[in-house]
Parts: sequence; C-alpha cells; structure tokens
Amino acid sequence: MTATADPSRAEFEQLLRFYADSGLDFALDAEPGDRFEAPAPPAQPAVARPAPSAPNQEPAAGRPAANLAQPARIPDDQAVGLAQQTAAGAADLDALRAAVEAFEGCNLKRSARSTIFEGGTRGAHVMLVGAAPSRDDDKNAEAFSGIDGILLGKMLAAIGLDSKADIYAGFCVPWTVPGGERPTPLHMKICAPLLHRQIALARPRLIVALGNAASQQLHGSKKTIMQLRGTWAETDFGAGAVPVTALFDPAFLREQPRFKRMAWLDLLALKKRLTGDGNTA
Repeated sequence: MTATADPSRAEFEQLLRFYADSGLDFALDAEPGDRFEAPAPPAQPAVARPAPSAPNQEPAAGRPAANLAQPARIPDDQAVGLAQQTAAGAADLDALRAAVEAFEGCNLKRSARSTIFEGGTRGAHVMLVGAAPSRDDDKNAEAFSGIDGILLGKMLAAIGLDSKADIYAGFCVPWTVPGGERPTPLHMKICAPLLHRQIALARPRLIVALGNAASQQLHGSKKTIMQLRGTWAETDFGAGAVPVTALFDPAFLREQPRFKRMAWLDLLALKKRLTGDGNTA
C-alpha cells in the first residue's frame, strides 16, 4: 500500500473553505459514525426520590407550594355559564371589573400579563369596543396604548373627540391573544356575557366597534367589516337599545393605509351622528 503524505496547511485551508461553502461549519464528532444506528441510551445514575408528601401537608419553610396558584381548567360549556353568573352578579362597573379580574373561565388569562377591562372615561357618550387588547396594551396595562393607540387618538381628534375624556372603552375579550392574533369564536362566546353586562352598566349613547371581530360580535352578524362599516344597527343588552356602528381597527389601517380614506368618511359620518344626537363633536 502506498503511504499518503499528511496534507499541507494550504490543503487544509482549501478543505475547510469547501466545507464552509457547503454549509458545514462545525464537526459533530472527532470520528465519523453511523447516524442511522441509534446509540444505546446512557446509563442513568440512581437518584433517591423523596417520599410523597401528604395532600394537605404544609410546604417547607422558605419553599413555595407547587401548583397552588394554577387553578384547574374549566370545561368550555361550564365557562360560558360561569361568565353568565359572573356578569349577573355585578351591580356596577367596579364590581364587574373585580369579577372579570378574578374570572378563570378563559384560558387567555393564563398567558396575559394584564386584564384590560376598560379605558377612557366612565360616563362618556361614545363607547369603543375592540376585539382584544394588543401586546402594547398588555405590557402597559392600558387600553388602546402604543402605536395603535396613537393612531386611534389622531383619528378621534380629527372629529373633535379626546380619546381619554370623551371616550369609554372596552373589549370583547379582556386579555391579549398570544402572537397578536384575533380571539377565537370560543373566546368571544365565553366572554360575551361580561361585555354585555359592561355595556348595560356603562350606558353609552353610541357604540363604535373596531375591526372585523368586534363588529361581527356587536352587530350579531357574519358580515365583514367592509359590509358593516358606515352602517348602523341597534343592540340591547339590558339597558335599552343602543346604536352601534363599525370602524376599521387602527392596526388594520397601519397595515393597509389605502383604506384610510374610507375610514375618514366613516369618521365624518360618526361626527354627523354625534352632532345630530346633540353631543359635542
């Protein structure tokens, strides 16, 4: 057999460049191996397991009790009934807010930082309803905050409304959805009694639903925001009929700025409605 000479430095560098160009940037092992043959699992050292504690045993000093802060998940059908009971038991907005913050029937509460029950000023004639708080809302513990809140404030200011003083705000679902997604129909169904009771207690003169999901929820319709915007319907959640209309959500307008002209026309129609109802706009 002919002996081969050790590769030179230049040959090593050329080989490494070839590996790098091929996407191989590190070695898995010093020696090649068969990747299709599963290796035997390494022996696990014996670990002494502590004896299980009694169910009602107090945790040791300085150590938190495990899983005591995580309530059991409530079945979906029972969650709707629980929301109805929670809403019916609230005599005013303060009581409802406390009840919503303690409500465990919606799994979104487990992943959210904050419960965003309301925003703006109680007693305002106009109530804005969004689908769910944004990630900025969740982080800031404030309704309609962040960049979307800034845009919404400018939209309202254009027709003479202050987003803090002249508006009361709520959400179909008071917890943000992971990834900034919209709430599922189940989330909306579970939380609907809470929103309905909030509207009944707030007694707004007008309701403006922001975006597709909130518009469908409050109009009781499967029509899209394109079909519902600029139209008026009446809804009654126990405190008399309240007119409701739909506007584009600020997040949608940021992503689709070509619809801002349509949004401006809808705002002008809202201003006309407010002026006709005798409100300042």
